[in-house]
Amino acid sequence: MHVTIRKLGQFASDDRGAAARLGELRHIAASHPRFDLTMWGLNLSPTTVFAQVFPHDHTFHSLRRHLGGIAERSVDQSRSERILDGVARNLAHANVVRFSDLVTTEFIKEISRFRRTHFGRWTVREVELVRSDKLLSREGLQVIERIPLATS
Repeated sequence: MHVTIRKLGQFASDDRGAAARLGELRHIAASHPRFDLTMWGLNLSPTTVFAQVFPHDHTFHSLRRHLGGIAERSVDQSRSERILDGVARNLAHANVVRFSDLVTTEFIKEISRFRRTHFGRWTVREVELVRSDKLLSREGLQVIERIPLATS
């Protein structure tokens, strides 16, 4: 299950500031406790089917807000990426399917049947810093580091 907390833009290992940003990321993650998320319902965007994800307390949004400092200092994040990140900041979600073309009305109706389906609840125990392609494909996904959240 992949739920993006915050896009950080480019995090190149050869960047002189990368080690400091990684240290900051470790500190932020370690200062936030584990938290629960519930996946409730499917929805559509112009390019994806996504599962709606709902946090049970303020931790998810606090973590996202604290990571914002790292994201804002990322000089390689394009203007359009910053705008999309700003829109996505208010919605926790997990992409299920990405579209390569327009979808049919029948497909939209089928997805709408799952708008109120409860898919489960789980505890987030760690965050991952990943480099990925747009599809989150196996080939394009590189886990840079797994960082545990605080246990209390």
